[in-house]
Amino acid sequence: MRRKKLQIYISSTFNDLIEERHTAVEAILQAGHIPAGIEQFFKESPMNMRKRWIDESDVYILILGEFYGLTLPDESKSYTHWEYEYAGEAGKPRFAFVVTDEALRQKPYDFTAIEYYQKFQEFKQTVMEQVPIYYVEDVRHIKMVLRDQLPEYAARDDLYGWVSGKDVPDVQKLLEENARLKAELEKMNPAN
Repeated sequence: MRRKKLQIYISSTFNDLIEERHTAVEAILQAGHIPAGIEQFFKESPMNMRKRWIDESDVYILILGEFYGLTLPDESKSYTHWEYEYAGEAGKPRFAFVVTDEALRQKPYDFTAIEYYQKFQEFKQTVMEQVPIYYVEDVRHIKMVLRDQLPEYAARDDLYGWVSGKDVPDVQKLLEENARLKAELEKMNPAN
């Protein structure tokens, strides 16, 4: 039986949600899938790399805390906001974790001065209207949701995922069958 591994793009602001991101990565790996997210490897990465990683991923997960995040050079939107919209345009299944106000108050940071507060509130409202939302009071909620949801995504026929080379049919046999069928077709239509 072929077991596919989904590549799952994790998007969020970074410094305020390190624990939540780490938990998501851990849960995805424990489920046998592949986590992806630019912030894990690069402080600021080019947009084409973000596009490529989202394009190559099967599922997009957003984790929302209370920061809007770093904005694009033109300040039209944050990188996280852009990733969310691009994943939607690319047709990726999306869902979001929203860290509750109570959980945010437990963090050891003072997040009272929030830059781009209005943009963040508008973005959060859009997300809540467009995709399934899971509220996070504790990082264990992230693990539970991913444990429950990832098998459903893995079972979808429209998500291709990654497969082991040992699960790929013998390519030589497929090439031989293709050549045989092509020869048969040419015999049936000699004018072509």
